[in-house]
Amino acid sequence: MKLSKFFKGAAVAGGALLVAKGLDDRLETTHYTITSDKIPAEFDGFRIVQISDLHASAVPGLIAEVKGESPDIIVLTGDLVHDKGSFEPGTILARKLSLISDVYFVTGNHDLKRTDYKKFQSELDRTGTVTLHDSSVTIERNGAQITLSGIEDPFSEDGKTISHNIERSIDRIKKTDNYHIVLFHRANHIDMLCGNGFDLVISGHMHGGQVRLPNGRGVCAPKSSWGSGSPMLFPKYFGGHYTHCDMDMIVSRGIGNPMIIPRLFNRPEITVIILKSKKQ
Repeated sequence: MKLSKFFKGAAVAGGALLVAKGLDDRLETTHYTITSDKIPAEFDGFRIVQISDLHASAVPGLIAEVKGESPDIIVLTGDLVHDKGSFEPGTILARKLSLISDVYFVTGNHDLKRTDYKKFQSELDRTGTVTLHDSSVTIERNGAQITLSGIEDPFSEDGKTISHNIERSIDRIKKTDNYHIVLFHRANHIDMLCGNGFDLVISGHMHGGQVRLPNGRGVCAPKSSWGSGSPMLFPKYFGGHYTHCDMDMIVSRGIGNPMIIPRLFNRPEITVIILKSKKQ
């Protein structure tokens, strides 16, 4: 009898520890090194900090974590704010980040869904953040150049319209011989960017699959992806570094949680992307 109670107690304790680990919401920083012979030697070691899917959450220690990474640029890959509630946490964060480095932003579906989106965008512009609406900037370092582009979120409830909007956005972006980085919110549509001369795509949207299995596999796509033709369960891209059709792809697990389901074994994440030149 005593042995049976011991095992029951051990099982309860073990279950409690497992739940505690699964619900761990401490901010995590993940580093990726991207190597290419197209990256100029002058950009060797260039550091990009990515923040995605904040959903206007308050995140203790986020600014200090970003500052400690000494970024050359900071990129915000959509859903900086949620479609409801105040957008001020997002714009306040952007203002603080702009004191660390240059900040670039692309819209996400929740940003565009706001009824006061124009006001939010106006306030974001005041922070010095550069929003890339199907547009590009040239980044220079010691006389060398790379290109950074942003694809506007293809906001729609209809899958065919989403695909059409992405194709239109791609057509608007000028092609370049430079190493070409593209910011694009919806990782579930990354394959549509193949064959357009893009070298590195930085995305979010998938929230790491919301619930992750012990091996790290993401389980569920956000509800806004369900009508887009991409898998609802076990999505193809959910978080991490992927390579496909001559592109590197970084998908952030994001920070916020707009879903009823808690993030499980899926700590909020910022990513640090370090460029490495083969010309060194």
